[in-house]
Amino acid sequence: MFLIIVLCVMIVDLLIPFAIALPYKGYSHLKTVMSVLGCKASPLGWVYNIWMIISGCTIAVFGYILFTYYYNEQAGLAIVLFTLLFIYGIGDEVISGIFPLNEKKDDVTVSTKIHGVGSVIGFITLLFAPLILAIIQFNVGVWYLGFSSVIFFLLSLIAFTFFVMGDNPKFQNKVFALEGLWQRVLCCLMYAPFIIWIITSL
Repeated sequence: MFLIIVLCVMIVDLLIPFAIALPYKGYSHLKTVMSVLGCKASPLGWVYNIWMIISGCTIAVFGYILFTYYYNEQAGLAIVLFTLLFIYGIGDEVISGIFPLNEKKDDVTVSTKIHGVGSVIGFITLLFAPLILAIIQFNVGVWYLGFSSVIFFLLSLIAFTFFVMGDNPKFQNKVFALEGLWQRVLCCLMYAPFIIWIITSL
């Protein structure tokens, strides 16, 4: 039952920005990161921030479920996987919900600094979670899922590189400047191996 909840949470995570942005005039899904949806200027910012906290806690618990599932066969890697998902859930999502960004990048406050640190650490940990999952899947003999997870990990690395390049002034007029687009693509790619894992486990 809880796996179905996690599946729904991950799907909503990917879709809710489009709903939250509807009354937010001037918001661009292509150019603006999702975290801005939680700022004071966002009409439904409070909804998004509450959702981020709920989602983060859910994914942290999901990390524990994966830990218990693989602990007997892959104890060390199971601990690493749990740690990565826990840090992402709490470090990125929960902290982002409690400490929202401001609408403008140059409007730096204590809240935005905490948000920034949490997001960077959280995103990087989630980035490598599919790789750890892939290694576990290879070790337990589920090769087709292992290959799938590796592919999504490699694609995530590419999307993450494009996303980071968007902050470089040299690429402001390039496709790399579409930070909102690359962040959304990145989230889809990082979530995909776990969504597949849940579906195949139901």
